[in-house]
Amino acid sequence: MKTLLIATFLLLTAPAFARGDCLARHDVDGWGTHGQHALIVNDRWRHEYLVSVAGWCSDLQQSWAISIRTLSGFDDNSCVGRGDRIVPRGPGTMPGESCTITAIEPYTADMQKAYEAELAARHHPHDN
Repeated sequence: MKTLLIATFLLLTAPAFARGDCLARHDVDGWGTHGQHALIVNDRWRHEYLVSVAGWCSDLQQSWAISIRTLSGFDDNSCVGRGDRIVPRGPGTMPGESCTITAIEPYTADMQKAYEAELAARHHPHDN
């Protein structure tokens, strides 16, 4: 009974980011590009997020690292969201270069299928 009560308490009081509702800055565990203006960012719980960006990031695909600057400052528990900035690191990036996050949403299997279909259509435009 005690175990059940403790588990229920932890579930109800767990931060939103532990359930996939929010990407907390300190939980970022990896990332990859998704076209020229988006990233797929995953957290330590294996939740994936599509992060769309605008602004000047010269070449996200060549970046070896990113940092995320949130509007809330240095609060690592805050959710990454619209208006926060992605700062790329690596060859070809300029000091102070960053992109603004325009949208962030959970990345679904349907989104992945649509993206793969789009890439296939670009590589084989006459197959339609």
